[in-house]
Amino acid sequence: METIYPKASKSTLAPNPKRLSELRLFTMPQGGLDRLSFVTWDTIEVLGHGEDVVEFQGYYVIERENPTSSDWQEASVDIHMRELSVDGVSQKFGHIHVSVNEDIGRQSGGQVKAGTTYGLADSPKLCQMEGYMKFELLDVGMTVFNKEAIVLEHKITHIPPVGQGGGTRDRAGIELFREDDPDGPPVAILQLVKTHIGSWLTELSPVDRTAELVHTNGVLEIS
Repeated sequence: METIYPKASKSTLAPNPKRLSELRLFTMPQGGLDRLSFVTWDTIEVLGHGEDVVEFQGYYVIERENPTSSDWQEASVDIHMRELSVDGVSQKFGHIHVSVNEDIGRQSGGQVKAGTTYGLADSPKLCQMEGYMKFELLDVGMTVFNKEAIVLEHKITHIPPVGQGGGTRDRAGIELFREDDPDGPPVAILQLVKTHIGSWLTELSPVDRTAELVHTNGVLEIS
């Protein structure tokens, strides 16, 4: 049986940060929408063409629900990846664009876990995200995707985790399949991901603005 945890009252939570000066260590803020710059270093193997480490730069959009508690150590927070757009250039495979895979039927998201890394009130929490992505290898002429979730982990001291990083545990070995031959054999492998979460981007997309208004009005709707 699934356990449903109540969300904390907004009146007991810190305001939703919008700039660096508003970030507070070991403090639970209200739910909100974070459009943050994002850098990753992906180790990708294209079968028959070798392996390369590719630096991707861009942004992602994360929607955070209200925490289950205002207490940092006790609380958990459900999170949803609404958007990802990063680009990189491989010396072996050329230009690559990565985005959330909306067609696979599985949502990219996760949770800031209850508890802390060291069991202390003033220590980091584990944030775990499961992602389903599309990798457009533009110069190779194919798009590949993962069926098994890419699990990213970050140990965070504040929310949103601006300036912090993480990635996969060691070499993940996530198989990637051609979009135009999804039932065929894998054609590439995502071996490893390292990440850095940057600061807020200044411009919001129309979708972001709508979601932000939803949060501001005190109603959270997850589609």
